[in-house]
Parts: sequence; structure tokens; C-alpha cells
Amino acid sequence: MTRILIRAGKSPLTVLSHEQSLSASRLGVFGSNSGNMLFYSAVFRVISVPGAEVVANSYVHERPIHLGRYIQRTNEEFDRFILPMANSYRDTFLPHLERLAKVIEKLKIPVTVVGIGAQLPYGTDFDTLPDDYKRVVKRFTRAVLDRSASIGVRGEYTARMLKYLGFGDEHVRVIGCPSMFGNGPLGPLVRKVDRLSYDSPMAISYTPKVKGVDRLVEANTNRYPNSVIVPQQHHRLALMLWGENPARLANRRMPVHTEHPLYENDRMRFFVDASTWVEFMAEQHFAFGTRIHGNVAGVLAGTPSVVLAHDSRTVELAEYHGIPYRLYADLPPDVDAQRLYEEADFDAFEPRQAETFATYVKFLEHNDIEHVFQPGKANPEYDKALANAKFPGPVHTLMASDVVGRRQVMSRLRWLRQGHDGDLERSAYAFEPPFREPRGQQSLEERVTRLEQELKVQQNFLASWRGRVSRALRIGPSSVGVRR
Repeated sequence: MTRILIRAGKSPLTVLSHEQSLSASRLGVFGSNSGNMLFYSAVFRVISVPGAEVVANSYVHERPIHLGRYIQRTNEEFDRFILPMANSYRDTFLPHLERLAKVIEKLKIPVTVVGIGAQLPYGTDFDTLPDDYKRVVKRFTRAVLDRSASIGVRGEYTARMLKYLGFGDEHVRVIGCPSMFGNGPLGPLVRKVDRLSYDSPMAISYTPKVKGVDRLVEANTNRYPNSVIVPQQHHRLALMLWGENPARLANRRMPVHTEHPLYENDRMRFFVDASTWVEFMAEQHFAFGTRIHGNVAGVLAGTPSVVLAHDSRTVELAEYHGIPYRLYADLPPDVDAQRLYEEADFDAFEPRQAETFATYVKFLEHNDIEHVFQPGKANPEYDKALANAKFPGPVHTLMASDVVGRRQVMSRLRWLRQGHDGDLERSAYAFEPPFREPRGQQSLEERVTRLEQELKVQQNFLASWRGRVSRALRIGPSSVGVRR
């Protein structure tokens, strides 16, 4: 049997509760952004050929821990390591990317990166890239190419950047995002209604850091009362499940706190499984917003969708796949959904699908990766297991008033009543990541790392108190009011 290790939070066949999906790790089982589920779930299915065992790595290879034991296990237990990736050529991900590079440099098995992209301000000149950015990107890319025939990137912009850094066309293949290819070529995007109406159901995605997006959300949720927003960050899942507000609220108009009208009226939906997300999007008349995967979920469901592009990665992906997009900076911040729907060219989407799918398949075969689209390698058992899985559906806020939402709130109360440790013991919710070392059986390296971290915390605490005492001594009793 072939054993493949894949960069993923969990198997798409693993059913977890909403609560466990968040608590499975500090960033949630999906790695801080639920959009990650769409592309790793798609790759998971495509490489799950009969006779292959695909194991999720729970993102351990990029975490700040001693990785000697995991590297050894990867070399000894697996035949291949496949990394579905996202906008990983970005400044905030550089520490993770460098840790991955260090791991890959020590691996003796084939390593394939599927769908990595650059995230830079739109129109960035490559001559202005910081030295540290270039160093880490080159190190990671070189490590991968030493163990694979080619690297799959999301779009032409990323390919041009890598070419600027010294990686030519013979090693870099533009394949788009693998989330688009989980079930073969997609069909057309057909308008479900000629014109959006007051009560049209629609899904809005948003990126909090994008300037003016609060006005976009506010204007359209006011105009269309059957619209909902679909957050993707793990912070928002904590907000919806437990009412956890951000420590600092810079803009109260953003739907990121419990007093926001969209929270109070239960007009937010979060998804912890790719399949339930796509099912929900199939019920919408229209999807739009600044999140690329919020709109990918729409097109996977055949729902007309428009990306409001705000950086290099969203533009290159939308262009490559033929997903309708507009540059958000060129639009009024409160642009009406009807205008986006009316002006979009949805007919250009379908003609791109056969070509991009063929390119993706060629990339897999160029790297000797077996896939379910090859003759005789379909895996109907995988699809049957996915169809039979009882996933929990969309997350509602604590303010839900319908039956489904109230049942969710009761479920959370039961979860709290038993507690996190107790919940892990229940078979309905138990989840032990298949690759991560079991709790209580950490390697010596990891135990040393944990003790070092705890020691550092105590040292910082002691230093803080030393500073306070020192300041108090410098002030002296003559400088403060003393009761006599």
C-alpha cells in the first residue's frame, strides 16, 4: 500500500463537532482560515486512489517545535509528501515557510507543492521585494524542486515572481487553485434569477483588513435581508461559538463582535467542512466579496459569484480560472450587489474549465502522482463515505432563534458542562490527529521544547516583577503619598 502524507488539518471524511473543530488546535483544525479546507479536501479526494492511504499531517511540519521525530517518521513511514498550499509566499508566513524548508531539506521522499501563490500588494514591482522575503522564498522553492519535477503555482503573477528569483518555466507550472479540481471540470455559472430581488438569498465574504469593507457589508446586508456573511478566520468561529470578542475593537461597524446587528440577528454562517459549505452555497442566488475561497465555494456549487479583488493573489486566481472579478479599489465601497450581478460576465467561466483541468492533471502526472481521474483509479468508496458522513452543518451565532440554531446552543452548553477533556473522550467527538504525536507520548525533543517555553514564561514573569520592584525602590516613600 502506498502511504501519502498530506498537508491538511484533517481528513475530509473525519466528522468533528463545531466545538472540536475549533479546539483541536490553537488555530482550529483548518489552520486559522476555513478556506484552507476547500483546497486540501479537493487534493485529498484526487489522490485517494484505491490502494493508497492518505494521512493528514495536522500542519505539524511548520510549527515552532523540534521536528526531528516527525522528520524521521515522515521518511520512514511515507512514500510521498504532498503540500496543498495557498498564499504562502507572503511576509506573515515567512517563519512557517522557512521551517517547512528546513524540514523538506532533510526529507528523502518526493515532495510536491500544489497551488502555492504570492500575496503582495497589487502591482508590486519585484525589484522592491525585501531581501528576507527573497531569501526564504528561494530556499523553500529550491528545497521543493530538489525533490520534485516541478512546483505548482496559483497564477502567472507568482510564476513571474519565481522567474525573477531564478526559477524558470521548466520547473514552475501554473495550475491555479486545486480546490477547483476535486471533482473534475466544472460546469457553467448560470444566473438563477434575471435580477436580484429584495429577498434574494446571497452570501457575502469579507476581509476585515480591506479598507471600506465594513461599508460593503453594511450596505448590502441592509438592502438584502436574506443575505448572510460567511466569515473564515478562526477568531470568528470563536466569536460565533462562544461569544469571544476581540481584545481590541478598532471598528465597531465590522461584524466581529457580539453587539453587531448581524451577530445579534444570526446572519452569520461559518463552516467547518468543505462539503457543507458548498451545499449551502448551492442554495444562494449570488455570492460576492473579497475572500477568494468564499467565492470559490460559490462556483463549486454552480452559484454565480464575483470576486472583489484587492491584492495580487485574488486577481491572478480569478483570471486563471475565469471567475468574474472586479478590482475593489475601482468600485464604491458600498457597491450594490445588483450592480455586480448585472455587470458580471458569467459566460466566460465554463470555457476555461476543460483547459485548466487538463493542465492540473498534467502537473500531477509530471510529478508521478496517481489520481482518481486516471483510467481504473476512480474511488467510489471514498465518495460514498463522504456522502454518508454526518457533518454538523453551518455554525449559527449564540443569538440564533430558529430550531437549528437553538439546538446548536444547547449542544454548546452540553459541551461546556462536560468540559474539553471530557469531550475528547466521547466517541462522537473524539479526534486524535493521525500524524501528530499522541498526547502524553511526546518525544524527548518536544518535552524539552515545552519545558523551555514554560521556563521562558516564568523568566519573563520574574523579570517583570523585578522591574516593578526596582521602579518602586527608585520612587521611594518620599515620592508617594504615605498614610501615617
